Amino acid sequence: MSQTFVIVAVCVYLAGLLFLGAVASTRIRNATDFVVAGRRLGLGLCTFTLFATWFGGGTLIGAAGASYAGGLNAVVADPFGAALCLLLAGAFYVRLLRRLRLLTVPDFFRRRFGRSAEILSALSILPAYIGWVGSQLLAVGTVLSAMAGLPFVASILIAAAIVLVYTVLGGMWGVTLTDFFQALVLIAAICVLLPIVLGAAGGISAVLDSLPEGRTRFLPTGGLLEWLFFVQAWLLIGLGNLPGQDLMQRALSSKSERVAQWSAYFGGSLYLVVGLIPVALGMIGSVLMPGLQNPEEIVPRLAMEYLPPAGLALFLGALFSALMSSADSGLLAPASVFGQNIVRNLAPDLKPKEVLAAVRVGVVIFCGLALAVALWFQSVYTLMVESWTVMMVGLFGPLTLGMYWKRTNTPGCVSGILAGLVVWLGLVGLELVSGAASPDEVRELPNALIATPVSLLVTVAVSLLTAKSHPPRALTDPSGAPIEAKGRLGTLGLRPPASA
Repeated sequence: MSQTFVIVAVCVYLAGLLFLGAVASTRIRNATDFVVAGRRLGLGLCTFTLFATWFGGGTLIGAAGASYAGGLNAVVADPFGAALCLLLAGAFYVRLLRRLRLLTVPDFFRRRFGRSAEILSALSILPAYIGWVGSQLLAVGTVLSAMAGLPFVASILIAAAIVLVYTVLGGMWGVTLTDFFQALVLIAAICVLLPIVLGAAGGISAVLDSLPEGRTRFLPTGGLLEWLFFVQAWLLIGLGNLPGQDLMQRALSSKSERVAQWSAYFGGSLYLVVGLIPVALGMIGSVLMPGLQNPEEIVPRLAMEYLPPAGLALFLGALFSALMSSADSGLLAPASVFGQNIVRNLAPDLKPKEVLAAVRVGVVIFCGLALAVALWFQSVYTLMVESWTVMMVGLFGPLTLGMYWKRTNTPGCVSGILAGLVVWLGLVGLELVSGAASPDEVRELPNALIATPVSLLVTVAVSLLTAKSHPPRALTDPSGAPIEAKGRLGTLGLRPPASA
């Protein structure tokens, strides 16, 4: 397949993304339109934008590489933990958060606990997305330079420019429309690749017979510590991303609570099913192409080896779909928090159009920071994982207690966030100082699994100790009216919406 054909296919694909961003820009009138698509997303769009956001380079490239090297036990966090997160969100979180008519997750902390909790939660959320977007841009640059022959730095700059333009133009509308298109391309491409490489390997039985012993094992076989790491792998994304702006932004963009609930269920189920395809490709690839120095190259290598030119062009589009659909969401999420919860606190008298401008400026700022990460770090995987851990150890407990325990108050929330972060950072720091672990090694202790219960316990204890001096606030809507808690659980007895 000639490089010219690949480059033309890439240009057509990227032009399509820009066109969708331009179309979406005509629907943007204020910050609500830009941040949560005017709260008008139906079931189909909401489901596919959740799926496309989740299914990024970490799944298509990272999970395939992990299964290539370690089998099923190496992919607990993603896709299994990630699918768990979406299902938990649908069951326990999105209905109430949608009812509150928020724009961002820190808006919840402001309503429930005040401005100090809002700013602290915002500052906890922002760093996670810099590493995430940086890793996506780095992956796009790697793929473009390898498959299209473009210079590495130029590839990263092209990817950043495209994501920046259509995100600034269309906001959540632009992200949603491109996510829908990208999800369809992605599913089609990997469903084409899987049977081809499976046939080349001789079928399922031949693959299973050729795999090293233990590669199909999912559960741990060791002692207590191994089981603790297994549980932590489930929860790092399963709980850690529940306070994530990218997830809740889609629930808040839905046109109803039912749409928010069922899009999380459908998105999580679709993600688990489709997310197992890269896992299978990695395991098949370990039979067809053993001994790769970099296991994360396995999916692109399989595509280049076994797909015809048209199929390879489709697959290249799928790679862009997986990587850029996560990158655009990763840019919009921190930009929304920046404009809504940082800038508005510094300048509370801003008009709606000025808030919208601040969010758009935030897209540019965070794109620049993520681009710096992509250009200056050889690998941002560790940074990305540790950044997501911040939300698990600091925000999960206070968010959940704030939704379900009326006695949670402001000192309890702030203390819980700080306690989780301090304990986690202290444990990581002790390991690094003692030489027990380097940033790229597996930790000696499940630090996040230790710090998260500390955050929960401190939130409860401080809330009880300060109950008289700091009475808890009630959950309210934007007008200040109390929110009805009835029906906040996403029960399966409710039928999904009749139409998308």
